[in-house]
Amino acid sequence: MTTATRTKDITPLDSIQFEVLIDNTPITACEGETVLSVLQATNMKRISENDRQVVTGAYCSMGVCHCCHVKVNKQHKQRACQTLVEPNMQIETLSNRFKEEGLCNGKC
Repeated sequence: MTTATRTKDITPLDSIQFEVLIDNTPITACEGETVLSVLQATNMKRISENDRQVVTGAYCSMGVCHCCHVKVNKQHKQRACQTLVEPNMQIETLSNRFKEEGLCNGKC
């Protein structure tokens, strides 16, 4: 499995480094970083699918807009901008609980 490349960092990674899995791809992350900062460093912009199947990305980056929901360690609707990364964390972008649990009633 290849590791995704971080190309959009504005400062060097200088703290404790470890890997997280984003959509089953290992990506280097640092202690104290948020899920959103890792996503942005790898140039991922379309990260969330809301309950109406609209794909969005981060908007406010401070937990107000709810546009950056991702699935973290099998828990839906975690705010990427507010969630600190941890070693071996499993992050899924574009996840939709309604689709996964068959709650769309034919509308998904």
